[in-house]
Amino acid sequence: MVKKKRTFTLTAIVILTTAVFAGLLFREYRNLSSYMGYIAENGKSALFHEEYINQRIAYNISTALSSPLVSEPGKNDPAAVCQHMERINGIYGLNLISHTLPALAGTLQTRSRECHSWAADVPALAGLLNYRVSPLPRYSFSNYTGYTFNNMRYYIDLDKHYIYINRLIDSRKYVFQNWLMSDGKNIRLDNDAISLDIGKKALEDLQLGNNIVSHIYKDSITGKNIISTLNPVFVSGRVEGVLITDFTISDLATSFYTTERPILWSFLTIYVADNRSGKIIQFHQPSWTSFPMINYQAPITRYYTLHIFLDFQFFVLSQLWMIVMYILTTLLLCQYVRYHLDRNASLARDNVTDPLTGLFNRKIVSAQLDEKICSLLNRQIAVTIIAIDCDGLKCINDTLGHHMGDEAIKLLGSAIAASLRKSDYGIRPGGDEFNIILLDSSLDKSREVIQRITDKLLQTDERRLVAFSWGSYQMLKQDTLETAFIKADELLYQHKEQKYSPHRRIVD
Repeated sequence: MVKKKRTFTLTAIVILTTAVFAGLLFREYRNLSSYMGYIAENGKSALFHEEYINQRIAYNISTALSSPLVSEPGKNDPAAVCQHMERINGIYGLNLISHTLPALAGTLQTRSRECHSWAADVPALAGLLNYRVSPLPRYSFSNYTGYTFNNMRYYIDLDKHYIYINRLIDSRKYVFQNWLMSDGKNIRLDNDAISLDIGKKALEDLQLGNNIVSHIYKDSITGKNIISTLNPVFVSGRVEGVLITDFTISDLATSFYTTERPILWSFLTIYVADNRSGKIIQFHQPSWTSFPMINYQAPITRYYTLHIFLDFQFFVLSQLWMIVMYILTTLLLCQYVRYHLDRNASLARDNVTDPLTGLFNRKIVSAQLDEKICSLLNRQIAVTIIAIDCDGLKCINDTLGHHMGDEAIKLLGSAIAASLRKSDYGIRPGGDEFNIILLDSSLDKSREVIQRITDKLLQTDERRLVAFSWGSYQMLKQDTLETAFIKADELLYQHKEQKYSPHRRIVD
């Protein structure tokens, strides 16, 4: 009973601590899931901010090209600009290999040799494709000034047939052939934008003055998948050019980077998938992955879906302290409860244990034990009571001393304890009297127990101090423990009388 109680209590503690631990882990899981949404929203806000910058740059270009040219003779007037015109492999332009015109940060490529037709735009182009010279309006709601994208922007003039890139391009290695027609004809947006994987309907919207975004396509310069946004540039009320911005892997990583949680970033897999083609731009992946614990998806535009996976390793590492606390708390609680249960069981056992022999004392005989035995008898399970008395104890005490009397009781008690099963009860009510309750045992079994006790005493009682008499009674349905003990005692005294009477034969 005590063992079952201890097992139940320890199991309850483990279940309780595990439930608390699971609840804390689930809360952390929900927090991380919410954080994935924060990453997505933060990244989308950064991209929207960059989209706003592109619109502002397109507006600035439109304003600059629409304004009357104010040139400084010898510096930025068309004649001075044309002095720096270069030609490489049929391509004309400025800064085709190196910065021959320092006032212009990037490279201008064209098939038109008529320099004066496009040289007049150079003062307007200088610096306009760098967002750093396009400050936010004073009353802007945006606070994403800290992002530093390294994307490529280029302006395509549909009227003067040139393309200007915001960085230096080695024109010996790369020419924007898809925009610069080899026969020198006009740049046609509906044909030349095919390489950017832009739908026909989107191109129509662009020509109507709408900002559009491409599908994922392979960049001819880097050979990697990118996304481009296209912003129309208006001059005199019509679309004269297009500002194109390429979003690369590094740009996207900058947008979604978790600055406040750099360790978490090491366990994130993030990519953008094209809903139409299935192409992806994977801009971050851990060096080693186990399996995704959180899979978060969010639409960015009608074309794209953002996918964020958090690896299980981070969850384990971030909750390692909680796992350790859970294990330690569970072990300490179990140890604490086990100690007190064992202590209480020991106290309870001491309360019903005879200190001299280690057998039960008279307190074991209770209403609960009586009910248990009554239940066994009702199920027709045999219960036998043995009464034992140590012969000549008074003589031992008087002649050899009380310590030898105690020794005799100990020897008899030990022999009884060694001869019983775990289910049986060995009881010392007091003095030299002993009772044995044998469960599921008949009178024949009781004689076997007596024989085992006798054999055990032959092994342990070297001085032959102990002799005992006994009486055995098999209980009936109507018997109680009290009546059974009385009947066993009567049989004990009959045995003792027969044993020591000089005129009668001793019968077991």
